[in-house]
Amino acid sequence: MNVTIEYGIVGIPEHHIKVTHQLPSQYAAYRCDFADPVLVTSPAVDIIYHTAVANGCSMSNNLFIVKEPVQLLPKVKEPLSTVCCMVRGSINIMHYDSVVTLLQGQYSCFHVIGEQQASVFTPGIYEVQHYSFSRDLLAYYTLNSAMVSKWLSKIDGEVPALLTPTAGIIWDKLHTLNHELKYSIVNSGLRRSWLSAKLQELLILILEHQDNKALPPSSDLTFNTIKTFIRNNLDKELTISQLAATYYISESKLRHSFTKYCGMSFSEYQLKIRMERARNLCINETISIAHIAYIVGYKNPSALTKVYKNYFEETPSETRRNGGSE
Repeated sequence: MNVTIEYGIVGIPEHHIKVTHQLPSQYAAYRCDFADPVLVTSPAVDIIYHTAVANGCSMSNNLFIVKEPVQLLPKVKEPLSTVCCMVRGSINIMHYDSVVTLLQGQYSCFHVIGEQQASVFTPGIYEVQHYSFSRDLLAYYTLNSAMVSKWLSKIDGEVPALLTPTAGIIWDKLHTLNHELKYSIVNSGLRRSWLSAKLQELLILILEHQDNKALPPSSDLTFNTIKTFIRNNLDKELTISQLAATYYISESKLRHSFTKYCGMSFSEYQLKIRMERARNLCINETISIAHIAYIVGYKNPSALTKVYKNYFEETPSETRRNGGSE
């Protein structure tokens, strides 16, 4: 099962493209634990691959450090049915003569065959984690999922296909599983069996989500994706300008959306979600206040305590002592 989606770099001579299995120090933070890295370097873009295969399914983390506008040409050696989770950045890709938008914090499912059309990447950092499943493994779930039957009919047609009619939002459970898989060590037969079970768990989550989800208007889908991404990334410094650029909307429209749909500004919403998360962790978890501060985006416990007390009129330690009762 050859599961790697390789990316040809259009217009870059081959002698300018280098492949190595060592990450330089400036890329150390991009290392995943589940597999050894492969680094492809060129003047326009550097690409870091991590890939692992287990019993008819696989996972791959592909990270792109784009230094100048470049066309990338996706291609696979074998037909591939894959769930693509856009972890960082947003891109428009050419797929079977149509443009598909992959927004940060969303997933889409594809059947990929051979060489696809080239897509333009602008400077920035992009990360996609994708999971691939053999036809036999997908067929095992046919009786339990209407979506699998639709997927198999497209796969058996032997043409590239978008398997999901609309993108799905990477909700909290899928986000957590993405993170767990990315940073789990797979270095033995037992761990490979563990990986296989986890990937099938992820497939089941996706199938349930696809079988049960309604199709919201595209504007609602984008805004709900942004809100979910914020909830899943409280440890990151997110700004309204950064989110607007990533999701291809204007800052003024995004600010208006928070006021219209949430009844508060972006910064008020971000603070609300951080404080609610911190309070929930204080009441329901035994981890330290310092760790809670890190999870919700504060550099130290004193910084969290100051904001938390102003918000709830008690400190995190007081919330923990009284169990959250007023």
